[in-house]
Amino acid sequence: MRHALQCFSLNSYHTTSMDEIGAAAGVTKPVIYRHFSSKRQLYADLIKEVGEDLCNRIRSATERAQTLHQRVELGFEAYFRFACESRAGYELLFGSGPRRDPEFRDAVMQIENEIADLVTSKIEADLDETQRRFVAFGVISLAEGTVRRWLATLDPLKYPPFEPISYEDTDASLWARRVTDLAWAGLRGVRRD
Repeated sequence: MRHALQCFSLNSYHTTSMDEIGAAAGVTKPVIYRHFSSKRQLYADLIKEVGEDLCNRIRSATERAQTLHQRVELGFEAYFRFACESRAGYELLFGSGPRRDPEFRDAVMQIENEIADLVTSKIEADLDETQRRFVAFGVISLAEGTVRRWLATLDPLKYPPFEPISYEDTDASLWARRVTDLAWAGLRGVRRD
């Protein structure tokens, strides 16, 4: 799956062939078809696996928090870490490719909804469920937009696109802290409608 993820991230779903994936993995196309009925199934399974990884990272990080502020901070840090350590996975989920295909768009939206459910459950404020969920999507959008901008600032010679990078070797923690401060200030100001 790692080789397929890399191929799809570099070339998109439509331009990636099963032969390319097989060559990257060092196997033949028939070997891949023993595990996946089609390229579409492989891609959908990748979206699901990568999405579960991101959700699990956020869940695990926020469950370690001892304060509300720390919960926000650890959630953003987990999101930035994922974008560093699984750049190909981040592109697979949040690049424009999957969002153009209805089947894949629905799979990505399901992951976004799972993240929103997680964030919604962590918001401790006097808000009704609809407003809490709306705030959760705002937090998620803040994370995605900030990570996208941060990734665009990386030197492609030092950090080749879609290659994993160490969170500690970048200024990702600075960006995560800054967006935490912004989100925390905003969350503290949210009032019931």
